[in-house]
Amino acid sequence: MSRPVGVTVSAIVALLGSIFALLVAALVVAALFIETPQPKPPNSTEMLIAVALMIAALAVIGFLTAVGLFRLQPWARTSILIFAGFLVVSCTTSLLMSMAVPIPPQFSENFRLIMAVMFVIPSAIAVWWLIQFNTQSTKAAFASPMTAGVSPRPISITVIAWASLIGGVSCVFAILTRQPVFLLGATLNGWIAGVIYAVFGALSLYIGKGLLELREEARILAIGWFGFSLVHSSLVVLVPPLRERMLAMQRGLEQNQPNPIPPDLAMIMNMAFAFSAIVGATAVWFLIRNRAAFGRAEES
Repeated sequence: MSRPVGVTVSAIVALLGSIFALLVAALVVAALFIETPQPKPPNSTEMLIAVALMIAALAVIGFLTAVGLFRLQPWARTSILIFAGFLVVSCTTSLLMSMAVPIPPQFSENFRLIMAVMFVIPSAIAVWWLIQFNTQSTKAAFASPMTAGVSPRPISITVIAWASLIGGVSCVFAILTRQPVFLLGATLNGWIAGVIYAVFGALSLYIGKGLLELREEARILAIGWFGFSLVHSSLVVLVPPLRERMLAMQRGLEQNQPNPIPPDLAMIMNMAFAFSAIVGATAVWFLIRNRAAFGRAEES
């Protein structure tokens, strides 16, 4: 079957986006060698390296996905659907936060308009991808006698699995940049925080791999993990002492910046934890709803 025009255009857009991402990664690395009149904040070098590596990794995935789209490989359709879903959620959340947070005095009056354009355009592209790659003609183009019906894994489980894998890898960046851990009201730093991030990362990687293989123990563990995240987020937002400790930690991080921007930390924290709670609840719901897929995998 011939490749639909929308798929070809999407592949080109993915290639251009990957090239742009590589350029951004290069600029981030170049920032390491730029002299600034003020001293750089602590761990800024590690942070920039981690950001550059993450952006470069996304660019590589984008290149591979674009090539897969040109070749009508089924995994590429799944890849771009996962990325489109992530893009819609992240850009919409970021747009709402940018509209709600007070504008710092050093920014121009067009700050909100610029931020809106930055987030609306990727969101529009992502929505287009979600529609384009769910049409019957596109599904038929990616259908192959060699791959049709091979994987019994629902796409929602695939999304959760890859989100867990990405979360596990991101813990490595948190260790490299020496980020503190806020756990049950306690702020942990140093090697203790590194150990906790290592445990969280290993757990996320195990869950992600297990979900891709449709292992029942991974599903149960994932429900417990996302459930714990949901409960923890709710406690931090709803229990005043925990809330104040979290805000104190955030203020401490802001003070390490050479030119800290005074955002409304309470509002940002509310939106961040609300987003985390929604993601956690949605993941648990899909894991419970699709339990039959795990049973079929064990029977086979």
